[in-house]
Amino acid sequence: MRTKNRVVQSWKMTLDSPVTFFALAIPPIVALVFVCLIWFRRDPVSQPSIVAAIPLALTSISILLGESAAVLLATFNEIATGKSAGIRAVVAGLLRAQRPISWGFLDFAACLIVIFLTCAILRYSSDAETPLIQAYLSLPALIATAAVVVTLFLMVYLQYSTVDLVMMIVDNHRNQEVVSKYGTVSPAYFAARISSRLVATFFLSIAEFLGLIVAGVFDLFWRQKQDSRPAFAAVLTLGALIGCGVSALSEFGFVDYLLYVPLTHPLR
Repeated sequence: MRTKNRVVQSWKMTLDSPVTFFALAIPPIVALVFVCLIWFRRDPVSQPSIVAAIPLALTSISILLGESAAVLLATFNEIATGKSAGIRAVVAGLLRAQRPISWGFLDFAACLIVIFLTCAILRYSSDAETPLIQAYLSLPALIATAAVVVTLFLMVYLQYSTVDLVMMIVDNHRNQEVVSKYGTVSPAYFAARISSRLVATFFLSIAEFLGLIVAGVFDLFWRQKQDSRPAFAAVLTLGALIGCGVSALSEFGFVDYLLYVPLTHPLR
C-alpha cells in the first residue's frame, strides 16, 4: 500500500507542469493515430511503419529534457540569489526535473508496444506471409531516423551525467568520488561546467525536437514502395526499446537515490 501511494504521489507531482502534461500526452496520441491507420489500411504498402512512430513519440523526451534543463537552471538561480539553500533545495529541483523524464520513457515504451501488438494481431490474422515489422521507407529516411534517435539517447546520457555530477558535489558521502575523478578544483569550475551543460542541453533539445519531427515526416511520406527493409526497421525498433529501458531504469534509480539523500542529511 505504501509503495502504491508513493507511485500515485509521484505521478501527481509529475503532472504539475503543463509542459510535462503536454509532453506525456504525445506518445498516447501517436499510438492512437498509428493504430487507427494500421488497422484500417490493411495493405502493408500503405500502412505507416512503426519506424515512423519512434521519432514522433520521442519528441516527448526531447521536450522533457529541455524542461529539465530549464527547471535546474531556475533552481540554481534561486540558490544563488538566496531565495533557497541547502541540499534539500537541490534535491527538490532535481526531482522536479527528473521525475517527468523517468515516466516519459515508460510512456514511450507503452506507445511502441501497443503499435507492435497491433501489427502482430493483423499479421497473424491474415494469410499473407509478410514480415512482422514493415518498412517501405526510403533508405535516407531510415538513416536520418537512426541518427536522430541515437543523438537523443546520447543527450539523455549527457543530461543524466550532469545531474549526477550535481549530486556528487552536494552529497558529502560522495566527496571521495569527486576527488578521485576531478582532483582538487574550485566550486566555480563545477558551477561553470554544470551551467554550460544545462544551457547546451536546453538548446540541443529544441534542435532535437525539430530533427525528430522531420525524421518522422520523412518516414511517413518519403516511402519506397518497391522494397521493404524489415531487418533495418527491426534493429531500429529493438534498439529504441533497449535504449528506453536502460534510460528508464537509470532515471528511476536516480529518483530513488534523490528521495533517500535528504534522510542522510537531516540538518541541511
